[in-house]
Amino acid sequence: MSRKIKSILLTQLIIIVNFSFGQTSSEKASVRNIKNYNNWKWDKTFVAKNKFISVAVVPDAAGRVLEYNLGDVPSLWINPKLFGKSFSNNEHVKMTDWRNFGGYRLVPIPVKNCAVNKNGKKVKRWPPPVSIGDAPYQAEIIKKDDFTSIKVTSGVQNLPVPKFDYKSKSFSIPEKIEEQFQYSRSLHIEDNSSLVFIDHTLTNKGINTIQRGLKISSQHVSRSKPELEDGENFVAHIPFSKEFKLPDGKQFHISVTPESRWRYINRNRMKLDKNNPEHIKKYFNHGTNWTGEVSPGIYETHYDYYLMGGIEMISSKSWLSYVNKTNNTAFVKMFEPYNPKLTYEDGANSVIFHSGLEDGYLETEVKTPIYTLKPNESFNYKEIHGAAKVTSTPILDVNQSGIITQRLSLNKKTKTVTGEYGVFKAGKAILRIVNNAGKTEDISIADVDPLHAFSLNISSTKITKAKTILLFIKSKNNYYTLDKLAI
Repeated sequence: MSRKIKSILLTQLIIIVNFSFGQTSSEKASVRNIKNYNNWKWDKTFVAKNKFISVAVVPDAAGRVLEYNLGDVPSLWINPKLFGKSFSNNEHVKMTDWRNFGGYRLVPIPVKNCAVNKNGKKVKRWPPPVSIGDAPYQAEIIKKDDFTSIKVTSGVQNLPVPKFDYKSKSFSIPEKIEEQFQYSRSLHIEDNSSLVFIDHTLTNKGINTIQRGLKISSQHVSRSKPELEDGENFVAHIPFSKEFKLPDGKQFHISVTPESRWRYINRNRMKLDKNNPEHIKKYFNHGTNWTGEVSPGIYETHYDYYLMGGIEMISSKSWLSYVNKTNNTAFVKMFEPYNPKLTYEDGANSVIFHSGLEDGYLETEVKTPIYTLKPNESFNYKEIHGAAKVTSTPILDVNQSGIITQRLSLNKKTKTVTGEYGVFKAGKAILRIVNNAGKTEDISIADVDPLHAFSLNISSTKITKAKTILLFIKSKNNYYTLDKLAI
């Protein structure tokens, strides 16, 4: 082929792509047991790491994940006051005795019937049951197939637990053990991505049939500097659909009322005056952080330090996102699809909670269904967490390939396709054009990886014949669909 003909062909395809080149060479994922990791003062910390992420699990801190970083950007808030600490499984704890290590944790649900009061009535207790929430876990590294996993297992949790009565200054004593169950979690990472694969198991260890599930929470960073209250830079998103409503027909519930917010601030932050119009305007409300619907079917909230409460709804696409806007880093969790035939605590599978405890953190919470378990039966529940740099918010959609912040869009006049993404896998971005006859043509765009946001802006005469446009990430010779546009 002559140089002249080659030149003519090249002018028919103009590709403009904004991106930072990522390194696509693979670095093997490793798992190690490290003493005094990050100067946390624990003897054992199991650390999974590759070139993009680090994940740290601390057995003595109730098996919690206390680190999930993309590069040097942390997603999880951790409590430095409890570094190196461990606690027994003694259930005689008061409200002030919660051992909140931070990080990624869980509580058994329903929470409303885990304790017993002095009258023998089943009630909620805070702090939650200790054996599954505060006490040390057993931990091991397991090599199976192509993955090395970190597995943690709790002690056996007995219910109901005692509850402290402040009037009599004594603990209630349960007449008998009605439930016994044990929790375990296995997680692993891949060589060339930011994904974390998590399997949860709850096993009935008792002699009675039980009805239990899990609420699994990530406590996220909510300040860019310790001295700043810049919660507007830390946001969370829930996808929702009018098809899925809570049992009372509402789309969501916000647990904060003007009265509860006022009471919380007055007791824990500063003295308020109801005769002060400025105080009434700022604090006698259910919170100004509930941004609302920022894109069709996407609800956003940002952190508010002067708040204690959450929003509960059905995540229609079974993902939640948390974004640190100061460095455009997104951390998402994907989980099992909502099933309207199953029972969920309060009818919802997700919560975004704003905690004013310690120095404050934003929680993304996933609720499993409530399962009926006979003796020795168990249920398994899967999550996948991912992290990526993005160019903007809100998060519009998430899949196992990455994050969409601007969907594939075609301008027919300019024959231009655009889109904005964060990716979970390192590889090559490939645009595939499918014409009316089903013939496909692939255009190699750029090297991509989780540490670099990916903006697409492509002009081509071939797009005029497209019926479908697909965006893939090609990684290790596998093609992963990131976005799709039907024309």
